[in-house]
Amino acid sequence: MQGLRVFHSVGEALRAGFEIADRTANGYLARIRTAQGWAMAIVEVASASE
Repeated sequence: MQGLRVFHSVGEALRAGFEIADRTANGYLARIRTAQGWAMAIVEVASASE
């Protein structure tokens, strides 16, 4: 099994062909349809306080 891909911006995920599927506490859950099914990724967004 492959690891989970992590992006550091929504734009980066969208440019890679992913779509935003849900919001998380630290960013977003992204997905892309592949021949094998859905591939998932996490978008980690740094907060303004960091």
